[in-house]
Amino acid sequence: MMPNTRAAGLLALLLAFPLAAPGIAWGQSSAAPPAPLSPAQIALFETPHLQNIDHPETLLYHFVRQGPDGFADQVGEQIKLIHPDGGKYVMFNFLSGPRHVFYPALDGFHGNPLVMVFLEHDVNEMRDATGIAAAYYRNHIRAAFIDKASVSPVSVTLAGRTIAAREITLRPFTDDERLTHLPQIRGKTYRFVVSPEVPGGVYEMAAEEAADPASGAPACSETMTFDKTEATPAIAPAGEAKP
Repeated sequence: MMPNTRAAGLLALLLAFPLAAPGIAWGQSSAAPPAPLSPAQIALFETPHLQNIDHPETLLYHFVRQGPDGFADQVGEQIKLIHPDGGKYVMFNFLSGPRHVFYPALDGFHGNPLVMVFLEHDVNEMRDATGIAAAYYRNHIRAAFIDKASVSPVSVTLAGRTIAAREITLRPFTDDERLTHLPQIRGKTYRFVVSPEVPGGVYEMAAEEAADPASGAPACSETMTFDKTEATPAIAPAGEAKP
């Protein structure tokens, strides 16, 4: 399958802002000297969430959209190869059937790149709904991780037991006058819940828009929650052909 514009957008974003890897951190400009990372950037992008994966396996997540055209589906993140330094070769199966979106495989990651896939899916949906460029939304979200995000301790339930986690929340568009006519996006909230006790480190991700009675826009949210792991075949070691 040829990469589509969504895949190209994700690939460009990852090349510019690698996760938990040498280079420029997510939320920084390549034209400026590296700035200290915020607690939210460290918790979500500079923590080696995939370090607790020590063999090839697939991480499965429930994906639920509530609101107009609501549905429930599944997202798979395949850890296909583990390098000697712990970096992973990762493939994605994002939604199914007519909703499936292709994203390119990524290599050498210690952080969990599914966070980036979720965000890229979200900004492209906003672009399709409003006609405003995905890069506009992407830049606001990226900047919000620097000074508009909070990190709080929370508890979540995994396989019937309570575990400690951290929740990162942000509202990137609250001060954006351009979005005055789109109050549901202007008030949009993002939540990310991470814990080293969850395979792959990410327990839940959500993008939530409140209802707007003035325009009649209903509440809408998309939530992706960790479900379970499944065995997956490994690919050939580095230097040999990949599928």
